Amino acid sequence: MVWNEVILFDSKAIRKELINGERWFSVVDIVSILTNSQWKDKWAYRRKLKQRLIAEWSEVVTNCHELKMLASDGKKYKTDASNTKWILRIIQSIPSPNAEPLKQRLASLGNERMEELSNPELWIDRAKARAVMVWKKQWKDDRWITSRLQSIQTRNSFTDILKERWIKDWFEYAVLTNKIYDIWLGVKWWAKEYTNMKWLKKTDNLRDNMDMIEIAIVDLAEAWSHEIIKSTWSEWFQQVQDAVISGSEIAWEAREKIEKKIGKKIVKNKTWNNNLK
Repeated sequence: MVWNEVILFDSKAIRKELINGERWFSVVDIVSILTNSQWKDKWAYRRKLKQRLIAEWSEVVTNCHELKMLASDGKKYKTDASNTKWILRIIQSIPSPNAEPLKQRLASLGNERMEELSNPELWIDRAKARAVMVWKKQWKDDRWITSRLQSIQTRNSFTDILKERWIKDWFEYAVLTNKIYDIWLGVKWWAKEYTNMKWLKKTDNLRDNMDMIEIAIVDLAEAWSHEIIKSTWSEWFQQVQDAVISGSEIAWEAREKIEKKIGKKIVKNKTWNNNLK
C-alpha cells in the first residue's frame, strides 16, 4: 500500500485522502480498529452502525461520502470516508478501549495539518522524515537514502517543467515517463515491464526497489530531459517528447559505457533489498 495514502495505528493501516487541504479517512478502517474485527466482520459492523445512525437521524451519515481508496489488491474502490470532525463523532458512537488513543492520534494529525498549512516547509520536512523512517525500516543505508531523496527532487523538477510546457493530461505524463524507461533501458520496456521484471506488486514503488546506479541513470535521463526542454524552448507534447528522447538517449549511452566498463548489466531483476549481500 502506498505510504502517503495511509496512516498507521497499532500497525494497522487507516486509508486517507487529502481533498482541498483536508484529510478524509476510511470509515471501515476506523471501525476495524475500534472493533478488532476482520475483513467481513468490519463491513458487517459498518452496515449495522450506519443503520443505527440513520435511525437516530444522525448528521454523521450525511457527512460521510464515497471516495475511491486504495485496497490491498492495488486497485481503488469506493468506500465511505469522512473528515476528522465526523470521524471523531463515529469513534464516540463505538464503545472501545482503542477509542481514546485513536482520538488523540487523529487530533494530533489535525494539529499537524494546521501547522503545515501555515508553514509548507514544515510539511516538506515531515514528509521527508517519514520517508526516511520507512526506508530505514527496509534496511536501506544512508547512501541509498541520500540518492533516493535527490532523485525525488530531480523528478519534481522534471514534472514541473512539463507543466510549464503545457503537458497537462495524465496520459501524456505517463507516455513521457515510459519513454524515459523505454530508451535508457534499451529493451523497449515501459515502467510496467520494468516493474514486472523485478517481481513487484502494483502497490510497490519501482524506484524504491532500484539500487543506487539504477536510480542515478534514471536521474540522468530526467535531468538532461529537463535541461533540453528548457534550452530548446520545447512546448506541447510532440516537442517535449522529442526533448525527452534526446535526454534519455544520453542516459542510454551512459548505461552502455558503464556496463562495458564494469563487465555486467546495471539493470537487475531483483529488488534492492534482495541485492544487499
